[in-house]
Amino acid sequence: MHEAVITGLGTVAPNGIGKKAFWNALSNGVSGIGPITKYQRNGLPCHIGGEISPHHLEEYFNELPDWLPDSNSCKFAALAAKLAIEDAGLTPDDIARRQSAIYMGVSTNDMEVMQREYKNLAETGFPRPDFILSAFPYSSTAVVAHLLKAYDNIITISTTCTAGLNSIYYGARSIMNGDADIVAVGGVDAPLAPLAVAGLCMVGMVPSDYNDQPEKACRPFDKARQGGVLAEGAGVLILEEKERALRRKAKIYGSFAGGGLTGNMSPAWIKDSMYRAMEKALTEAGLRPEDIDYISACAPGDQVLDQMETDAIKELFGPAAYNIPISSIKSIFGSPGAAAGPLQAIAAALSIENCFIPPTLNLEEAGELCDLDYVPIKGRVGRVKIVMINLRGFGGGFTSLIIRAFD
Repeated sequence: MHEAVITGLGTVAPNGIGKKAFWNALSNGVSGIGPITKYQRNGLPCHIGGEISPHHLEEYFNELPDWLPDSNSCKFAALAAKLAIEDAGLTPDDIARRQSAIYMGVSTNDMEVMQREYKNLAETGFPRPDFILSAFPYSSTAVVAHLLKAYDNIITISTTCTAGLNSIYYGARSIMNGDADIVAVGGVDAPLAPLAVAGLCMVGMVPSDYNDQPEKACRPFDKARQGGVLAEGAGVLILEEKERALRRKAKIYGSFAGGGLTGNMSPAWIKDSMYRAMEKALTEAGLRPEDIDYISACAPGDQVLDQMETDAIKELFGPAAYNIPISSIKSIFGSPGAAAGPLQAIAAALSIENCFIPPTLNLEEAGELCDLDYVPIKGRVGRVKIVMINLRGFGGGFTSLIIRAFD
């Protein structure tokens, strides 16, 4: 089989746009979580989120083509793809000449557009003519494909929060199977709208006690954790067939080693689903538990999920679990739906490049039975050659992916 390597990284995240800003914030533990400014909060118990600064976006959006739909999910995805292809040292014309594919994860319709157009419908009787083009999940994928001049195998994956990580898995497999030699993979979501936030507030899945200290709100593994912090953003990676990348002397950040995808809606099977996904990833990569240097955890700051992930790691890794550094970078930028997995993968690639593990912010007192090495508060220099990335989504899906340093 062919080998899939990572040659381009593009980030649009609450803690930074572009890999340099993104990594500087991660490595220094600078939070991107703050007050939501997109709408009037109207008494919702949670006022905060991982919102991308409109000021930062304005500069970048001016560089994007004017044919883009009026949708943040489309604009986020386009910008992340543009940054990724530039980082790979390629142009859209280069992509057009190669056997390409696009795999993008999008968990839901663009919630900002849906909210806006429902208001238009209520007030005028009609939504805007470009409503459908702006809102649907496939729109972001189509925008990336058109921008990059990639017109074959254009796939949208919608498995809620795991969708972006699943896109990396399937994109890498398409290269390994010889179906493509260059693939843009990633994920995007723009869920920061009153309806989405209100829904999460109603089921107690977002914190309500940190509105005056938003940077303290996301607390993975911490005793005082209250839930994940909703966020927005996009992450896109360029994957290439190894020999093609070497021939053009591309910078290679790492290679895809293996992955595991599972799913079970029953709360009673959360740990089992996590265990099986990690086990599948290790088996596919041909690795032992003790080979993993760092685990980029799902851990959104949820009382149940953080504990279940800890338990699953202990059960699978045995005594080695206590020797593996773990961190949740959602503590820094929140939970941006399908963008979470690609942003974790980009962070993992940069951790390998810099031999540095970003911290779990706000982990001041570990919760009961959360007793692993979670790299609290400050990042850590160390060996990072093989990274496991975990992610769980609404509906019970769980994905584990392994990337490794390129030899």
